[in-house]
Amino acid sequence: MKPRLPEGGYLNLAVARDQAVKKLASYNPKIVSRNAAVTFQEQEGFFTVPFLNQSYRVSHPGGEITGTGGEETPVYLSTIILHYLVTADGSPLSGEWISYRHLPGGDIYMENFRRRAVLPFLQAFGPDPESFTRAATALGGRRCEGSGISMIIPVFPRVPLNFTLWPGDDELPPSAAILFDSQAASYLPTEDYAHLPALLIGAMQKHSG
Repeated sequence: MKPRLPEGGYLNLAVARDQAVKKLASYNPKIVSRNAAVTFQEQEGFFTVPFLNQSYRVSHPGGEITGTGGEETPVYLSTIILHYLVTADGSPLSGEWISYRHLPGGDIYMENFRRRAVLPFLQAFGPDPESFTRAATALGGRRCEGSGISMIIPVFPRVPLNFTLWPGDDELPPSAAILFDSQAASYLPTEDYAHLPALLIGAMQKHSG
């Protein structure tokens, strides 16, 4: 599944990426690594950033991002990785889950979030909850207690997402929710959280067979 681009496409993404690179270059890498819970190789000058079940190398101060095989990272994902590094402030996660509506400014874009994140999740896995559980587990997800089928998937070291699916029955259709830790704003801008689920859904679909 190809993730939907933010409004403005690659041009705005490139601008956002360049701004994040400049900001990262001005930050102390040791503080960044502590706040984001990532490693920094001082001699080689790069961070190792886990994302889902992969790792990415981010150079400092240059901001170039490569995958484990040395391949260049798409601008879409590289922008989110850079935003994580420059936004992370080290705040402890609360373990309390909130909706996108309760992120800063999230209430304005709630309908867009539902269209871009919740509905694609429901369409992909609503008919097959077992496939959702298998796919989320393959990405390091763990089952969460509560109503429905809830899986907490670690995206970045300090960015978990809670995907919950309520299977339908003879009277009600399936429903779904995607929730965030109440400290989510300490690690990514709200806009990134609108698009991040698409990357997870695409990754889960690769493991849903």
